[in-house]
Formats: sequence, C-alpha cells, structure tokens
Amino acid sequence: MDIIWTLGVLSAGAETVQPLAGGTEATWAGAIETASDALVVAAMDRGRQEYRVCVADTVIGVLPGLTEHGDVDLFGLAEALPRITSRDR
Repeated sequence: MDIIWTLGVLSAGAETVQPLAGGTEATWAGAIETASDALVVAAMDRGRQEYRVCVADTVIGVLPGLTEHGDVDLFGLAEALPRITSRDR
C-alpha cells in the first residue's frame, strides 16, 4: 500500500497552506524520509516559515529552529521528522 505525503507552507500573513511538494512511497519510513528531504529543500529556499507535513493521516506542524548564527538549522530539521515520527519510541 502506498503512503501519501505532502508538504505545504503557511507563509506570514497567509490564511491557507500553500502546497509545495507531495508524492507516494511504498513504506511509512520512505514517506517520512522523502517528506523530510523536501522540507529541508523548502527551508533552504524559503527560510524559517511554518511548514505543514502530512504523511498518511498524520499532520505535523514544523517551525525550523535557528543556529547560533541566526540561520535556519537545516541539520536539526533533517533529523526532526524521522525522530518525532519514529514508531520505535
């Protein structure tokens, strides 16, 4: 069964989430990994905004953290989705 994932952004002042990416993967872990990769790319391009990730029926709101230099913490962001969605917790 394919797992559907989507990524959107709620930009400052917007009232609706703007779709950015989406697709299907064969496994839950694959969908999380692909959505996480898309989230990092979006944050690299759009910066620190409020993102919405949906994998299967799970919706996750994400506001990336910042580094000590004030940049978006892309390394922390890349690790966040797999960590918070781990089914082994």
